[in-house]
Amino acid sequence: MTLMDAKRNFVVDTAINLFKEKNVSAVTIKEIAKACGLGEATIYRYFSGKHELVVACALKLQAQTEKMFVKCNPDNEVGYKAIEKFYLVFLETFKNKPWLYRFLSDFDAYCVSEKIENLDEYADNMDRFKAAFAVAYSAGVKEGSVRDVGDIDLFYYSTTHAILSLCKKLASGEGVLRQDRDIDKYAEIETLVRIILLSLKTAV
Repeated sequence: MTLMDAKRNFVVDTAINLFKEKNVSAVTIKEIAKACGLGEATIYRYFSGKHELVVACALKLQAQTEKMFVKCNPDNEVGYKAIEKFYLVFLETFKNKPWLYRFLSDFDAYCVSEKIENLDEYADNMDRFKAAFAVAYSAGVKEGSVRDVGDIDLFYYSTTHAILSLCKKLASGEGVLRQDRDIDKYAEIETLVRIILLSLKTAV
């Protein structure tokens, strides 16, 4: 790693720490530069603008999250056991890093408001999550521990979008309705995960 790469990573890490506490759109380059102990001009040496820095933060968090999914299955299990561990990572992430889901919600909104379109690397990296699921699913169908759902892409995107949407909503605030405050957030996500897993598991 070059010195420039190290400094760039330092800026990204500092920005991520600020995004943990504040909305992405509310954090300025000036604020990031101050937290880094650098001038604003120095930040622009590494990033063409805030949008590029925000995407860099998203990519770094994406890579860290991918490692969490890999670590959840150290024995390289396949089939239902592997899929169960895969979906439970969403739940454990909410328990240990709820700010990550709030960031994802902020990131989506920021990309829309700023009309950021160059997200090919981020999108390509997302396919690796689906690939891991597909390996476990295919092996599970073959061994009989997982039900054949037909369109695996439709099932994967429908279920992960549902979980992510719920996690982002619950991590972003208390909600406006009484029901949003009365239901245990962790239990609500766990229930959705269990429903999904139940729909995949074959009868014993």
